[in-house]
Amino acid sequence: MEQMQGSIEALLDQEKQDAGSVEHIKKTAGTKAFLRRLGTEETVRYPGYWNCVQKGTVGMKTGVKRKQIDPQSSAFKEIDSLIQRTWEADKVGHGQDAVGLHHSRIVVKKVWSVENPVLFRKFDAKKKEVCLHAADDRCPPVKGLRTDCHGT
Repeated sequence: MEQMQGSIEALLDQEKQDAGSVEHIKKTAGTKAFLRRLGTEETVRYPGYWNCVQKGTVGMKTGVKRKQIDPQSSAFKEIDSLIQRTWEADKVGHGQDAVGLHHSRIVVKKVWSVENPVLFRKFDAKKKEVCLHAADDRCPPVKGLRTDCHGT
């Protein structure tokens, strides 16, 4: 009986944690609640694929680490695909810094992952600020756009 009670308590504890998770809020409470939760999180969510995150040393890191991504990896292939889908050959050769360029395609040879915890913390703080503004319909104006958060 005690074992059963312990199992039930463990399940209830897990349910409480899941109910407060960002993913659960996103699925059940809507966009504004999701953005508000993202904007008020106390911890920084570093990319899980960073080596210092996997080792649990991200809080101690202040330097920048650069690592080449394997060309056979899914990350490399996804980045290459993104570049190929957004490449516009007719845009090449315009501007003073591109005089004489006439490329018809682009080839991705190397991709580097840059782990910079200090810069990422600044990014995270700004992301939280933007999420809170968006949750409260206080989007900053974007130069060149004539609409606000409500599309009016």
